[in-house]
Amino acid sequence: MEVSCNINRPCDKPTKFPVETTFYTSNSEELQDTILENITLYGIGREDSLLYNGIDTNKLNFRLSPFSDTTSIVIISDSNSDTVVFFYKRHLQMVSPECDFAMFFDINQILNTTNFIDSISLLDKILDAGKKEHLQVFVH
Repeated sequence: MEVSCNINRPCDKPTKFPVETTFYTSNSEELQDTILENITLYGIGREDSLLYNGIDTNKLNFRLSPFSDTTSIVIISDSNSDTVVFFYKRHLQMVSPECDFAMFFDINQILNTTNFIDSISLLDKILDAGKKEHLQVFVH
């Protein structure tokens, strides 16, 4: 009987970590999510690659750039637009032999304009695929 490793096992761990984002109303006493209408989202420098285009939603997810320590996105809701800029540190880490390496992100700072976004709350500065929400965006 011959025993060997199964090197063709599938990867069972996440290797990409999107920023899970939820929108909330800023003028409410309690945390209450809200649906934004006609949402368009794209990365600055990638205007031709829309991540979302004209949808109504209360949640978005998008990825930070693995090639830079900053990512800038534009979120448009109806005729209002805001820019959100993420500043972070990247580190490449081995996930497992089956999954190979993944880029991990440690967010240091977030800046945003305030046309319809009131404020942003980062729930955990380290992106983790196990979380259902990383970012809370409060809108006027």
